Amino acid sequence: MHYPKAGTVFPADPDVLTNAAWNILVAPRYSNIKNYKTSYISEYERPYLGFGNLIDNATGKEVFVLLFRKGIYGWFEIITPDKNSFIQTFKFDPYTIKWDSESSLMDPLVNMSTYNRFAVGPSDIKGSWTSDSKGMLQYYSVFTGAYAGMNINQSSQTFVFDAGNTYNWKIIAVNGMVGNMKFGQATGKGTFKVLNNWQIYFSEMEGKPKTFNTYFSCIKGGRILWMIDAKYPGSGIYTGYGKQK
Repeated sequence: MHYPKAGTVFPADPDVLTNAAWNILVAPRYSNIKNYKTSYISEYERPYLGFGNLIDNATGKEVFVLLFRKGIYGWFEIITPDKNSFIQTFKFDPYTIKWDSESSLMDPLVNMSTYNRFAVGPSDIKGSWTSDSKGMLQYYSVFTGAYAGMNINQSSQTFVFDAGNTYNWKIIAVNGMVGNMKFGQATGKGTFKVLNNWQIYFSEMEGKPKTFNTYFSCIKGGRILWMIDAKYPGSGIYTGYGKQK
């Protein structure tokens, strides 16, 4: 599992993005690449694949390597003695993957993301954790092509977990067209309880108690705390929080 690294995730055609990630994350540790190919499946959370036979510079042995990424998960590098070993383990031949292949073929690879998922304990979350998100959309007239304004959405959430199992929570959001922006915020405070390794209970948030599904993932030099409302998960996408130093 590769830590996030500059130059490996950016808007681009599938082959351009995969080649860039391969050159940064994989290529420096190998040589004599053969049968290299990139592929993808066209869907909402597009999976990206790059694979081929290489010589492992550390051992001098030939191996089969596949680099994979889908959705919010980072790049995974799968190393097997040869292509047949990969097929036996993951139940598909990567050289047969096309843009219209069944996305379920990627499930064994996607399931590897659970390897970077760790339990949450009361002592693990003490401190301040923040999450920021922002998006921008520019409008142009379909009739004249003239610029028609910009819409901005930006939010920031903070959890502060103190000794004695007390917490403070705050969210600030700004959205709307530039020149007519709307501002909103909400707060909560009370006591929290780690119900089990994967859930935290909060006594009050926006006027009512809430339980969140939670887990940690590791990044270089730290951890990310992932949380989602257990009762109303919405899109199912967790919000990630980084710990302030």
